Amino acid sequence: MRDFRDKGRKPRFNRNAPNPPRRPPPASTAKPAAAPASSHDERRASGHDREIVYGVEPIRELAATAPGSIRVLYVKSGDERRFAAEIDLVRSGGGRVEFADQAGFERLAGPAARHQGIAALMREYEYTPLEEILIDQPDPIVLVDGVTDPRNLGALMRSAEGAGVGAIVIARDRTVGITPAAVKSSAGAWIHLRIARCGNVARTIEQLKAAGYWIAALAPGGDTSIYALDTSRKLAIVVGSEERGVREIVKKGADFVVGIPMRGKVGSLNVSVAAAVALFEIARRRSAAKAAV
Repeated sequence: MRDFRDKGRKPRFNRNAPNPPRRPPPASTAKPAAAPASSHDERRASGHDREIVYGVEPIRELAATAPGSIRVLYVKSGDERRFAAEIDLVRSGGGRVEFADQAGFERLAGPAARHQGIAALMREYEYTPLEEILIDQPDPIVLVDGVTDPRNLGALMRSAEGAGVGAIVIARDRTVGITPAAVKSSAGAWIHLRIARCGNVARTIEQLKAAGYWIAALAPGGDTSIYALDTSRKLAIVVGSEERGVREIVKKGADFVVGIPMRGKVGSLNVSVAAAVALFEIARRRSAAKAAV
């Protein structure tokens, strides 16, 4: 399977978004400063909101591969030496570092979060225009329409990248975007993907067709088995929502409605698992065809 991924590409982040204001210095140095809770940006980021990532492994992955994605790195007071490498990377990427006590971390990540003494406020992710992606003709490309759980999106990105996919397109309506939860669930895969957002999915399908793609909508009971799909074509794989699957209007616009034969009692797979089965089968068939030449 040809690898269309740009190994040198770095994810893009909006550096023009306003930074949260700096806190005034604490009145006393005897007590560690709590994380800020007054600014608009950081009120949005507290608790279960979208911009906060926490935990040692996710933060180390971010700092090592995309330090520019971190606007503010929060480190538990006393752990400066433990996270010295991450602190240096974030500062070199243009982010700032603040130190917080336990109460501050609870305000940032929630009292039940396992923050492990480190958290980050992410910059807004800047999606790649679809037209820019299509210049390179990645094959296959994945179109995500209706996935609302960021953990499913993250798992889907992890599967896609592992199968050699270089680009995905995420619908703007009824579909989650690149959030910290999706980033964490992707286990770093999101960094290696070119990601676009689209408005009208039916129109995007027509745009993909015009670019030479054959559209394969992945749906339970599809009339074409994934094991019979012609993988010699340039493919765009469409996945739908966790509960309803691919919408009827999308199926009507697809060249193939592709199903995965089920051998047990349940009728379908989780969207990220179904995508993994389909994408790795495409990769396997293409590798076999290449080896036979």
